[in-house]
Amino acid sequence: MTSVGVLISQQPINVINNPEMVSYTDKTWAREYHSIQNLKIHTVEGQDGVVYANFDGPLLSLLADEPKRMGEIAQMPNTRFWRLETEADIEHWWHTEVSDVVLAAWANYPLIVQTCHTKPLTGTNIPENIDCTYSMYVGNSRVPVALGEMKRNLINRREWQAGSLGDAQRKLARELRG
Repeated sequence: MTSVGVLISQQPINVINNPEMVSYTDKTWAREYHSIQNLKIHTVEGQDGVVYANFDGPLLSLLADEPKRMGEIAQMPNTRFWRLETEADIEHWWHTEVSDVVLAAWANYPLIVQTCHTKPLTGTNIPENIDCTYSMYVGNSRVPVALGEMKRNLINRREWQAGSLGDAQRKLARELRG
């Protein structure tokens, strides 16, 4: 056992085999949104080929109640080997290695509820399901906190870092904006 804060500050340790298969997106509802034009990139590829991210600038400062959440008891994910061949494989990896660790911080202050493959939390009738929804209760209503859609190797890092998006990346940018 350890704390959420210790686990969040670590990289996942389980081995991943990623066969580099790509899934694409072209959701009808996203076509009404403009693509992202002004890209602000917070990653850089080092000489060693590793991508480094700077989250200090774009993320908000920690709030006064963060130490309470970071001090929650948590467990490391079980040791295992991952092969990310399908979007379902990616979902399983995400929930085991990332979501389960982070949700331990939100067990009490406030309680965050995760649902998978459900309709968006909106009054609008949308035919698609969302892969993952995180929400909290405010009174009797669930309010979305974060939404997740799993894709395989869809982000073309070089296009985003160059600020020049091809057609597939513009479709993704419209969906991200939506």
